[in-house]
Amino acid sequence: MEKLTRQEKHEQCMREIRGTLIVVLICCAWHIASAFLLNGTGLYFLGMPAWFSVSTFGTIILSLIGVWYLLKHVFINFEYDDEEEGEE
Repeated sequence: MEKLTRQEKHEQCMREIRGTLIVVLICCAWHIASAFLLNGTGLYFLGMPAWFSVSTFGTIILSLIGVWYLLKHVFINFEYDDEEEGEE
């Protein structure tokens, strides 16, 4: 577990928030774009309309990849408390 200053903790929290929002926006954009682009094509996949299958399963896959990336490259393990060293 890393020891960070109060400012570093704040910067890390903001970095994690930005990363999470980016992943959410990518998933949302995929879901909406694939649904609109494949709607009305008449294609079916797994017995369901292609727009539903591609947008739903694609969003799940993108979210899993996004969470994996965030955990490996963005999030770090630290305690977020206001305790200063030397205080009891």
